[in-house]
Amino acid sequence: MEANVETTPQVKKPSLLGIITSPVRQFERMRERPAIWLPMIIVLALSAFSVYLVYRELSQSNIDPGMAAISKVFQMLIFFVLSALVLWLISKVGNGETSFICMVSLSVFATFVTAIRDVITSLVFYFSNSPVAFPFASLAGYIPAEEPFLSVLGMFDLFTIWSYALVAVGLQKAAGASKQASWIGVSVLFIFMLVLSYLSGLYQVFIENIQ
Repeated sequence: MEANVETTPQVKKPSLLGIITSPVRQFERMRERPAIWLPMIIVLALSAFSVYLVYRELSQSNIDPGMAAISKVFQMLIFFVLSALVLWLISKVGNGETSFICMVSLSVFATFVTAIRDVITSLVFYFSNSPVAFPFASLAGYIPAEEPFLSVLGMFDLFTIWSYALVAVGLQKAAGASKQASWIGVSVLFIFMLVLSYLSGLYQVFIENIQ
């Protein structure tokens, strides 16, 4: 007689669209089967497309749109690696058990929402013949300010905050980190990015003053 062998159904891979409709389920799947390559290609393509449209519309810019798009791809690849390292460290501090690959997947999925924002912004900019790309989702588009505070206001963006919230939930569900460590870690990371934005704004002011 043949023995009956019970097989455990394979867990589905997380989907990018699912990160919008059911993020917790996608993170639970990510814990078992992190997805990287196809989601990364999609996010990179969206980011490159948005940059290409912006630089194609900026007639006064001497930067080639294609080269700008390629540069954006390399910047995003570096970002995925560095952010995954930071998330992996946060998960370890929060007593989580995960892999670096899983954290790369988390970084890619969280970036998907900001890539959507960039595409919307660039499409509106391209077809509206506006002199600047209007940051419709951030305070920078509604509160009059100059650098360096303009860059700081740009961080208070609906999609950016959404992505940070996704990271906090993902650290709990995908990495197994504690709720407290996840939210504190993400909050510290957000504050750090606010400081970097402020310094970036100061640098822009400095460059404009010496020209």
